[in-house]
Amino acid sequence: MGNRRRSIVIIVLLVLFSLACRPLLSTPEPTSEPTLVPAEPTVEAAAAEATATPPNLEATTAPPTATPRLKGSGLEIINDTDQDIWYLYVSPTDHDEWGDDRLGGDIIPAGGSYTVTGIPNGEYDVQARDAYDDSIQTTWSLEITGDTVWWVTARSVLEIMNSSANEIGMLYLSPVESETWGWDILAGDIIEVHGSYFVHDVEPGYYDIRVEDIDENLIEVVYDVYLDGDHFWNVVGMADLPPTAVLRFEEDFSDNRNNWGLSSPPGAVFSPPANGEFCIEVVDMHITAWEWYEPFRPDQFVAEVSCVVDAFTDASCGLGFGPDGDNLYWFEISPNDQSFALFLLRDAEWQPALIEWTISKNISPDGWNYLSLERVNGVVSVFINGVLQGEIASNHFPTGRVGLGGSTYDQANVTICMDDLRVWRIE
Repeated sequence: MGNRRRSIVIIVLLVLFSLACRPLLSTPEPTSEPTLVPAEPTVEAAAAEATATPPNLEATTAPPTATPRLKGSGLEIINDTDQDIWYLYVSPTDHDEWGDDRLGGDIIPAGGSYTVTGIPNGEYDVQARDAYDDSIQTTWSLEITGDTVWWVTARSVLEIMNSSANEIGMLYLSPVESETWGWDILAGDIIEVHGSYFVHDVEPGYYDIRVEDIDENLIEVVYDVYLDGDHFWNVVGMADLPPTAVLRFEEDFSDNRNNWGLSSPPGAVFSPPANGEFCIEVVDMHITAWEWYEPFRPDQFVAEVSCVVDAFTDASCGLGFGPDGDNLYWFEISPNDQSFALFLLRDAEWQPALIEWTISKNISPDGWNYLSLERVNGVVSVFINGVLQGEIASNHFPTGRVGLGGSTYDQANVTICMDDLRVWRIE
């Protein structure tokens, strides 16, 4: 995406003023795993000189003795995967460290098995790792009593950390090909604020994941997440509007009283709203096109619009702010690869990106997404579907207008449609 800015098409249209409200629907850092250092085997050798048998000593028969057995339970590990297990850790659930590698240099080949003996009865966390010291499978709170069997099938474990301001009362884990969210995994459980929750034994694959509060209000959604091995999701939730935000404009494109799309530039076609949407067709490659909303020019503001692009294209949705067509902030998201960036145009020249292209699983790759651009106290912040993605101190342009549109890169004849434009002034 390094050559994403080649030409600019700008449409400046005057729109009217009305009111509305905003619907507020990371890449989080994974928790660090303990450093796992396999213990070197310790061999104690003992030797002594043989003593001669005294002459005429009659042999005596020693009484039989039982073969010694290790006390405790046994854990049989069955490797039902296509990769070898090089490291195995069995740690009491109440311990903070994994401890030593239980294989001691042995390897459990794909399709093979191995038994660890002498384990005191109790609850254990068990983890198998590959030759690169990457986790293959982890099971938490496994009850080991008697002869216990642990099947390593490369099933996934999802840990959810609730860093939002609300208790999580419902959790949905839906394969991307499913048309429904399915059943609530929590089934009455609650994930407290700052609490965590583990979902075990997940079939590897791509999932959409959704959490709601106890009143079924949406907290956050992530899309197209590949679960394989251990996965961590830090739920931050959707941000609130600044307390002094006052709604100044709303447009649902149900009619064209605000005169959208009455003319088009070379390379793009702007159409008047139809079916509750305002659409732009970008017919040339490497084009950024937008249209202004300009009843007033705020200095501090929040702007939001929902947008969708043609599936399986490199088109992106955009939301901008600036005084004119040569100077603006430009926030855009690329649904196809779930990425976003924040650009700065100064004197008709694109500057180094304020936020480079970054992956966000909050972006729906094949549906509508809400983009929000905010500037408060010299800080420019960007949001996707209500979730803060990034912010940067930047105070260009004392006042400006809001623009909405989209871009194409290596593809042409792509349609970008928008709905639900809202602008707040910070007062």
